Amino acid sequence: MKERKLTDYELELMDIIWKLGEATVQDVCDGLTRKLAYTSVMTTLSLLTTKKKVLDRIKQGRSYVYRPIVTREEISQSLLDNLKKVLLDDSPSQLVLNLLENEELSSDDLAALKAAISKLENKK
Repeated sequence: MKERKLTDYELELMDIIWKLGEATVQDVCDGLTRKLAYTSVMTTLSLLTTKKKVLDRIKQGRSYVYRPIVTREEISQSLLDNLKKVLLDDSPSQLVLNLLENEELSSDDLAALKAAISKLENKK
């Protein structure tokens, strides 16, 4: 899979578009929890379309409507793969252990983890 590196700010904008399915610049501005300039959001969405190729845009009237080309899961996988490679010696177990180390896991969480491990063991 192609590695896609997005900044925290870009991920914040993508999160809004993923939730909405499609959005104009104004929709994204309205969905932000902090105040950002319309032109800053517009410039970043354009970059995500033309350079990073994670958004598509269609002209509707005087505005562009942005739609995600990649899923949240694809970006998540790319980020996790990069973390694993750069910080954790490319070790899947270290990645999982680091993610879980400081978490309060419910019994449902533990059951889901056990089921996932069992599924992996049965594949071998």
